[in-house]
Amino acid sequence: MTIVAKLLDDFGDNWHWVVLHDVEPRGETHFWASHIDTICGVMLDEGGSVAELVDTGAPDEPDCSMCLSGGAGLSASVLQEAEKILEVAIPNNS
Repeated sequence: MTIVAKLLDDFGDNWHWVVLHDVEPRGETHFWASHIDTICGVMLDEGGSVAELVDTGAPDEPDCSMCLSGGAGLSASVLQEAEKILEVAIPNNS
């Protein structure tokens, strides 16, 4: 199931293509998904969870340029692992 969404403050002001994988309905507005990510590579949940879909007036298309162009070309899990490596390799000097 692919929807246009933003979750709380995680995405700032951008709307994204959010993908709920292996969806099973759990009521009218609740859906279980094996994992949830975005087309642009943000991993939202990888352990299986129930998502509540709330009508927030989302547009028909996202405004995230990476989502619109088809994503980063890598899976969300690969991007997440790369981010962890970069955090270790380039520590925050603040």
